Amino acid sequence: MNALAVIWAPKRSLSLVAEERRVLLGFGVVATYAALQLIAGVVDVLGGVTAGTFDPEAFPGVPPDLLEDISQGSGVATLLGAVVSPFIGWAVVSLLMQLVTRFFGGTGPLSGMFAVVGVAAVPLVILAAIKIPTTGIQAATGPDSSATAILDLLLILLAIAAYAWNIALVIIGGAFARRVGYGQSAGSCAISCAGVVGLIILVVLIIGVLVAVLVGATGSSGTP
Repeated sequence: MNALAVIWAPKRSLSLVAEERRVLLGFGVVATYAALQLIAGVVDVLGGVTAGTFDPEAFPGVPPDLLEDISQGSGVATLLGAVVSPFIGWAVVSLLMQLVTRFFGGTGPLSGMFAVVGVAAVPLVILAAIKIPTTGIQAATGPDSSATAILDLLLILLAIAAYAWNIALVIIGGAFARRVGYGQSAGSCAISCAGVVGLIILVVLIIGVLVAVLVGATGSSGTP
């Protein structure tokens, strides 16, 4: 079965994926998403798009050496996150959906949930494929150009549409995988998504605190 069939026949495709427990197909979709994100991340880092975020003029109180280290660390984190985050998201959403739908009487196996959540990432694969050339254009035109600003806006709109599409497919797939109604699957998806968002916010806060502590410590050591 072609995973792209979920675009024009989502119910039929996800029903078959859940019934046949096509975990490897779901893994293939997630792995493709991770690979495309990595390519976009490499273009981003090599093109200096990420580095442009840490312009020394925007951080007058931060030593240039520290800012350079943070910029390089951000590039590494971008590439690492591009590869790891799709698999973490796949696992976390699948496990949470499996757990929460249990309270709604869900009875399907975990393998079916992993299969449908993985295949539901097809819209994110499309988004990542679009992001590669647009990131290349941004790198070529520079981080401060009007073209970069326009592309940033377009990517945000596309990301909103892709994630909304992804959530809709997860709801449909979850209903088939756990043999529950769409409303029950939607409620489970909402709770699961809230858990994922909470986890992301926690990680961002921890990273922000660590960076603030590092900057503060460096600034204090440089004060006579």
